[in-house]
This record gives sequence, C-alpha cells and structure tokens, in this order.
Amino acid sequence: MQESRIAFRECIREDLLQLPGHSAKARDFFRWYFLPQGSTFRLIFWFRIVQYLRCYKGGKILSAIPYIIMRHYEFKLGVHANANVSVGKGLNIVHGDGVFLNVKSIGDYFTVYQGVTLGVDKNGGVPTIGNGVTIYPNAVVVGNITIGDNAVIGANAYVHKNVMPNDVVAGLPAQSIRREIDV
Repeated sequence: MQESRIAFRECIREDLLQLPGHSAKARDFFRWYFLPQGSTFRLIFWFRIVQYLRCYKGGKILSAIPYIIMRHYEFKLGVHANANVSVGKGLNIVHGDGVFLNVKSIGDYFTVYQGVTLGVDKNGGVPTIGNGVTIYPNAVVVGNITIGDNAVIGANAYVHKNVMPNDVVAGLPAQSIRREIDV
C-alpha cells in the first residue's frame, strides 16, 4: 500500500514537471489545478486518483466519485482517457480538444496534442505506446501495433504499422522521415 502511495505522488510530481515552468512545488500544483491554464492537468489529476484507488480491493466502489469527476473533465475538455489503462508517469495532454486514448498501455513521459486518436482498428487491436513518445496534432494511431520508445509522430499522420524506437514518422500513411541512431 505504501508503494502505491509513493507511485501516486511520483506520477503527480512527474506530470507537473511536464508542464511549462518545470516545477513540482505545492504552489505550482495549486496554480495548475485552480487557474484556467491548468484545465488538462485537472483531468490528469483525477485520472491518477482513479488509477490509484482501483489498485485496492473494492477500489471500483471507492473510485466511483473520482471517476465521475474525471468523466466531467473529459466531457468538458473533449478528452477520453480509458481509466483501465496503465499509464506511466509524466503524462502531458497539451490541449484537450478531441483527444481519444484507448490503448493497451502508455509508457513514461508521454505527450499528446489536440485531435489525436489512439484506438481500435477494424480487427479490434489497440496500440501500445512506449516511453518518451510525442504525438502531434490530429494524428491517428490504430491497430495492434507498438510505438517504440522516444518515437515522434508528426501532425496529421495515420499510423497503422509499428514504429521503431527513436523514429520520426509523418504522412498519410505514416512513413519514417528520420531515425536517430542509438550510440
């Protein structure tokens, strides 16, 4: 139980560090939660609470009110984040409009912009997102695929095949436009 409390605090801390200003102090938490510029952080915060509570026996009952609050922010911001998905620390939803996150799992330090759809293809497969992935506006990622660590998906890309680690893809359908070589 203590480990999950530490993991919860660490996730919130890392989520705050992804926001402009790069500080995880208590005053920054209140600034990002209560002031208008932090609207997507409110959703992330309640998403983390729901995930934290669902770790415990009877957690689905305990998480009912936080889940309703999370769904309120989803509706208000135009974001759908599946609460049953494992999401690593450092989640950053830059703009909320039209973001749909239905995946197997998301790694640490994931950044997503407005209009992004991560979801099911016609065969019912959903993507798996690695660590350090950034997905720019209006990209679509579908199917039973894997997006490798530190990959970048460009704006308006349609991704239906695996993306290698450190790769940058763009286009319709997405193609590699640059691959960084690991040293």
